Amino acid sequence: MASSNDPIPLPLLDPTDSPPPDGASPAIGNDCWNRIGVSGDRTCPELETHIHCRNCPVFADAARTFFDRQAPEGYLAEWTDWLAAAPAPGEAPEDDSSSATRGEVVSLLIFRLLGEWLAVATRSVAEVTTPRPVHRIPHRSNEILVGLVNLRGQLQLCISLHGLLGVEGDGSTAGEKADAESTIAATAPKPRLVVLRDRDRNETWVFPADEVIGIHRVARSRLSAVPATLANPAVSYSQSVLPWEGKSVGFLDEQRIFAALRSFDS
Repeated sequence: MASSNDPIPLPLLDPTDSPPPDGASPAIGNDCWNRIGVSGDRTCPELETHIHCRNCPVFADAARTFFDRQAPEGYLAEWTDWLAAAPAPGEAPEDDSSSATRGEVVSLLIFRLLGEWLAVATRSVAEVTTPRPVHRIPHRSNEILVGLVNLRGQLQLCISLHGLLGVEGDGSTAGEKADAESTIAATAPKPRLVVLRDRDRNETWVFPADEVIGIHRVARSRLSAVPATLANPAVSYSQSVLPWEGKSVGFLDEQRIFAALRSFDS
């Protein structure tokens, strides 16, 4: 989580500049919040009144100017072309089977836990965010309930899918693990926090993932049943398996996950 001393990324506007003529862009100058504000030496006299630069009208005006600025050349055309080429909701992407029709496509968030590739339905994902400190709960934290994490000022339960699913390794040989670690280091995947939400019960759970690939829409025909040896609900939370880029991705049953988490939290 960024500290209050980190530079605030907004346009470099000088509050001493006079207002520009109608239709003109504000003059570019020094950013007072990074010089004399909370990210600078804190000598700004307005801090006594506003406490933080984000409460100051100078900062608010700069933010408004930032969002009202003209789009870069070609920006709107690029997005227009991209959206025009994107499949409409419910349609299959071009790389899916041509037999996939409306209503036969499922949207998934694909992620990695150590060597395991997994996915959850996009409808159960509230957001994906950067890692932040997790605070342990005295006498309650364990291998599944890790603790509490602050998301926009609200404390949410942080759980470990590693612990819930029993993900401890990928079963690879030492040589395969060395190759995998070399590949992972080269591509530099970044850990993420995934926020799951059970909208029926208004419950939120946060778990760390070692890597998040993103959202992909696939035809249901590509999903296959979980092998019978893994279908026991006591040891498996997958409802189907998806072949994806040479990997086998377990499609998790989010309702089973939520039920298990409630039992551990009770």
